[in-house]
Amino acid sequence: MASGKALLKKFIKDNLKEEIDKLKSQNRQCKVSIDYEDLNQFLIEQSGKDFWKHQIYEYIDQMEEIFNTGNVALKFMNVPERDNLHDLDATCNNKWISTKAMIKNMTDVRVDLKQASYVCRECGAQNIVNIADPNQGETIPAYCRNPDCAGTSKSMFLDKDTSIYRNYKLLKLEEPLELRSGGSSREFKAIVLDYLASPFTNLKVGDVVNVCGTFKIEPRRVKGRSDGYEFIIHVHNITQVDDVFEDSRISEEDINEIINLSKEDDIFELLCNSLAPEVYGYEYVKKGLILQLFEGNRPVNDSFKSSMMDRWTIHVLLIGDPGIGKSQLIQSMKKRAPKNITISGTNTSQAGLTVSTVKDELTGTWTMEAGATVLADTGVLCIDEYDKLSPSAQKSLNEPMEQSCVSSAKAGLVQVMSARTSILAGANPKYSKFDPYKLYREQLDIPESNLSRFDLIFVLTDDVDEEKDSKLADALLNKDYIVDESEILDIDLFKKYITWIKANCFPVLSSEAKTLLREFYVDTRKTALETSDGKPITPRDLKALERLTIARAKCEYRQEATITDAIEAIDIYKEALSGLGLTLATAGELHGIHSENELSAISEMENMIRSNIAIEGVPLSAESLRHLEMECGVLCHEKGINREGIFDIAYSNVKNSL
Repeated sequence: MASGKALLKKFIKDNLKEEIDKLKSQNRQCKVSIDYEDLNQFLIEQSGKDFWKHQIYEYIDQMEEIFNTGNVALKFMNVPERDNLHDLDATCNNKWISTKAMIKNMTDVRVDLKQASYVCRECGAQNIVNIADPNQGETIPAYCRNPDCAGTSKSMFLDKDTSIYRNYKLLKLEEPLELRSGGSSREFKAIVLDYLASPFTNLKVGDVVNVCGTFKIEPRRVKGRSDGYEFIIHVHNITQVDDVFEDSRISEEDINEIINLSKEDDIFELLCNSLAPEVYGYEYVKKGLILQLFEGNRPVNDSFKSSMMDRWTIHVLLIGDPGIGKSQLIQSMKKRAPKNITISGTNTSQAGLTVSTVKDELTGTWTMEAGATVLADTGVLCIDEYDKLSPSAQKSLNEPMEQSCVSSAKAGLVQVMSARTSILAGANPKYSKFDPYKLYREQLDIPESNLSRFDLIFVLTDDVDEEKDSKLADALLNKDYIVDESEILDIDLFKKYITWIKANCFPVLSSEAKTLLREFYVDTRKTALETSDGKPITPRDLKALERLTIARAKCEYRQEATITDAIEAIDIYKEALSGLGLTLATAGELHGIHSENELSAISEMENMIRSNIAIEGVPLSAESLRHLEMECGVLCHEKGINREGIFDIAYSNVKNSL
């Protein structure tokens, strides 16, 4: 029976030799992929033993020597994950592993010796030394290999021109969010060489990757000195996970159960009931949160690289009085979102949200570390106490919320990271309790530019209602009253349902749904313009409705979003507006749009302020300002508009024009 080495050689010769020769002629760094499934099937047919029993991975470096591949690297691809980063320890030394990881940090491309050429000064002979990895350093031969020469290491010098060099990068790998247990994580240092460290590989901080290679324990060196030992992964191959929602834990039985579940008539209601079942009520809020989990349609290709990138993530803001279940809803989303990070606004900085620059203790260089929005890429970022974030931190979310990326230029480093993250935020009103008789803008410490990027904003109020309060008391005192295990989905099944549907369902809008959304958009804007206090919705609202419609179709695993889905999306959108005291005709207020009456009042106030400045000069006295503010109140009353912010806007416009 042929050995594993002989079988691997035969497989490469029969299937890949022509490709290797073709790429060698190009004389540049590239790779030839050896598909695990094809190779494994060949091994079993030839010997009855699979990839792992043959320990085929031990022979791959020898194959590069046998076929003299030069700059062409041979890499196993699609190797199944057999190990968890969390479980690796000292007993795994020199073990070949295959696992899923997330890139936390990485250095730029570096260069190191691959094959050192030492020339003897005595006889001129060339002495070649192969260097296994960058940690090995230079190894000068003790004696010249010319048998007729008595030269020693002291007579050797490194010939830089004939030596061969290689690329290398140092990476920090940690467990992906969806695989972490109890929120804890471990990180490991990894080394990638040659092609994998070349500029041709498009690896970014925050990427979830499949990694295979050798797990080793090696001496740890800090500033040139030995400092105990450390774990290092010598990477054989590293590839981005093509499907960002891939989950190898979903079995064929799970898929059958998911498909059968999607066919149930009340699946959407079942999903809503399963979300925070201990929180009574909030039907529309739960519907909006379920749609956030399913999201709109992400492109099949990597939209981050696409010139026609369009956001598919759904952002939701919950504004509510303290103690009415806002945090429970967020925690329930945390438990059920396949990939998520939960943070609190009270102790989170702008750098913690986006990207920070740190000096890496292992590499001694400045590097960028991903913040929460990047780490939660393709998942949900839950932010409680959102209003406690600093204004600069809130504004830093504008880019990831709309462009699905984070760009940063710090310490001479310029980088763009993927942040295809849905944001679920919870905020308290400025004065603790939300007052429906005041403008929402007076009660929120959130910049308008940031507020306008949320697809849905729900207001949760603690209203006194005897019937509702009685049911809520029963729910709190006796959980069985509302939580019936037979009427909710198990959390694990809930996660798998979301994960699989997102990876396999890409609904398109039916012609009827498109017509309805178009007519709704046109008619709503027309109605707003026909009224003096109207504030029309914007294209951003239309795209939000499109995402909600598609998400509604995904809930039932349908490949077409129908007019019924569009109607339900519009109902959820209208319900969210009503909580803010807005109507469809005034919804544009969320985007900072002013009505005709407001624009007229601002213009008149600007003229009054300029008249006073012409007489009194700049700055205006406190008495003049008080008088102008009174005039503004009278003017707003006459026009039937709220005076909040009108004077400040007019005064700011005048100051900026001087």
